[in-house]
Amino acid sequence: MVPLSNHVLFQSSDLDYARERVAQKFCDHRLDIIGDRSAFRVTHNYVPGEMISLNYISYGADVLIDPGELGDFYLIQMPIAGTATIRNGTREFLTNRNVASVLNADLATRMKWWQGCAQLHIQVRKAPLHALAMRLLDRDIPGPLIFDPLIDFSRPEMQAWRRLANSLFHAADMKAPSPAAGIRQAMHEQHLLELFLRSQPNNMSLFFDDRRQGAAPRHLKRAEEFIRANVASSIGLLEIAEAAGVAPRTLQLAYRNAFGFSPMRALTRERMRRARFDLVASDATVTDVALKWGFTHFGRFAAEYRHEFGELPRETRRTRHDFGHARPEMG
Repeated sequence: MVPLSNHVLFQSSDLDYARERVAQKFCDHRLDIIGDRSAFRVTHNYVPGEMISLNYISYGADVLIDPGELGDFYLIQMPIAGTATIRNGTREFLTNRNVASVLNADLATRMKWWQGCAQLHIQVRKAPLHALAMRLLDRDIPGPLIFDPLIDFSRPEMQAWRRLANSLFHAADMKAPSPAAGIRQAMHEQHLLELFLRSQPNNMSLFFDDRRQGAAPRHLKRAEEFIRANVASSIGLLEIAEAAGVAPRTLQLAYRNAFGFSPMRALTRERMRRARFDLVASDATVTDVALKWGFTHFGRFAAEYRHEFGELPRETRRTRHDFGHARPEMG
């Protein structure tokens, strides 16, 4: 049975009509038939939600789809039949039932769907996703949120996420949802997106490392807030302790108990994470990034960076948006 079969948006064999109708739910894009035209028939099933929409799309024939940058949404694509070649930013790979994709809102996209390809789509609005990430991390996002576009369903974390996603599609196919379905839907959407943020590699993943369980002492929270707000400034233990409202020794003990390291180490780690974020998400040079975050001795910066992340800054810079994977070319 075709997913979301109770929610058919349209079916058509007319190329221009199909392009227009799909664009109404997603964005303007180029759509070309590059194979047997007689096989072209578009089916788009659609269910709106609070932060996401659920979609099923098939094109029948080989097609080229070029939306450029999506802008205000991310798009998670899960093939349930056939294959597609996906390029998002500098990454390019083949997707199938075991490999899905997430199209980043701020990176250009180009795709080829091969004949017989059918996909489940979860369209995620950019603004609420960023707001959720900031709530989970208790911090601002300093730039574009960039996911590894390749979703590997052999990873246990993503298998669990896929089961949750499939359950939302199954629930959406119910003809007579209960009166409380809307509330449950919103809760399930948030759970789905939180699990995706935590499980799918992205340039904010490194900021999840230090999340504590339970409430933190008030002075420790004040110290963290001060470090984040002044991470680019010349501050030391005395300034952090003063902002926290405790003696330096008290603050040091609080950090040791909560994290296993000192407040100054927390400052260095925050600066390193900001540097890594910039190297992944921007075109800045390693030198510019190091200086921006207060590292004036480039040799020590490189050594500390490698200790923290297992690679040199120039390696991160060279593979930005790639998350360490190879990049085959689209034919």
